Amino acid sequence: MARCNQCGSELPDYYTSCPNCGCQSISKGAAAQGYGQQAGYSMPVQTREITSPGQWFGWLLLMGVLPIIGAVIVMKSSRDQTAQNYAKLVIILQAISMVCSFFMKSFMTPIIEEIVSRY
Repeated sequence: MARCNQCGSELPDYYTSCPNCGCQSISKGAAAQGYGQQAGYSMPVQTREITSPGQWFGWLLLMGVLPIIGAVIVMKSSRDQTAQNYAKLVIILQAISMVCSFFMKSFMTPIIEEIVSRY
């Protein structure tokens, strides 16, 4: 139920003015809360730490070197020629992807930052 701000009489929620005194400002009662909601509660916000360029370089190096190490182990320990050829292919493709990643990071980052800063 709503209450009139001037005379205090209780009114149905759908009334926009008080029939007793004619006041237009009617205060609504406490709004019904949805299921599982708490009054005055807001969701916690998770702040992200900024990743430094050194950390990005470390992750990139780690993710680029581990497959190469695995391929070298397969190449040296396997007697199967197909597995050795596959390991060589993995090493070559990983080396190409690392070179491309370093190129993109070093040359494209300033260009992307300039584009993003415009918007």
